[in-house]
Amino acid sequence: MITRSAGQHVFLALGTPWLDAAVAFLEPKAKVDPWSFHGDMAAGDILITVLDTDPRTVLCAETLTAAFSDDMSRMEVSDQFDTFHRLPLVPDIEKMLSIQFPRETGQIDNALGDRILRALHSTVGPACFEIDTTDPTSTAAHARTLIGSYGTCTACSAQLRLKKYTAGDSMHFHSASRVFRQFEPGDDCPAVLCRKCASRIALSGFTNLVEYMVSTHPPCPQCRAHWTSSCSPGMPAYLHNEIPWISVTGCVVGPDTPKWSCLACHHSWGQMFELPPERDERVW
Repeated sequence: MITRSAGQHVFLALGTPWLDAAVAFLEPKAKVDPWSFHGDMAAGDILITVLDTDPRTVLCAETLTAAFSDDMSRMEVSDQFDTFHRLPLVPDIEKMLSIQFPRETGQIDNALGDRILRALHSTVGPACFEIDTTDPTSTAAHARTLIGSYGTCTACSAQLRLKKYTAGDSMHFHSASRVFRQFEPGDDCPAVLCRKCASRIALSGFTNLVEYMVSTHPPCPQCRAHWTSSCSPGMPAYLHNEIPWISVTGCVVGPDTPKWSCLACHHSWGQMFELPPERDERVW
């Protein structure tokens, strides 16, 4: 958690256009330069980066490790930084603090910077993901989806081609309200898709991503519902990381770990890991 100490100052930076900024944040080797900032900054000063989404969102807070001024082309920051994967909305912070969030890059009043940092850290945690009221078609919602994807396609988990000059053209955003309960038919979730998955889903005739993904799974042998998920070992970091067509089974796996799970009746079946055939140990 980054907080300001005596002698430190807080500065505001802007990521624009937001898509290039999100790409550059996920892939430092991306061929884009979306960062805008200015001011005479000393080592130890804090930089809060805002994306020019609609509405604006806050990406991260980081500490400078070397002095920077407007006549320099490179800024050095610490490897330790706070990323706000939920991308808090600037209007929410303004409402929370009854303030006008700075619009221009540069130094922020110390007292205002302290209040903004405290507000940002109060938005971190699983409880903050239970309800998402952002317009699902807004660029703020798309930015949240992309940052939350860690640069992978939601459908096939393939790495998106973020190093390309045309990284933004290689992805498609699927808009949907985020639902935080047991998934039921009709529910959908936002996604960032690679071009192959976007084309495949478009040709399938499905407009609901969840319904398309579960349509590729076998029906439940117990209740016959075609509303099933594939099982995967591991534990989700937070509830918001769960997607309905995948059921996590925990970190302990064995011969009885199922391959499929029904979202309707919770029946599980199949074997995630096929046992090798028994060897004939007889000596001839």
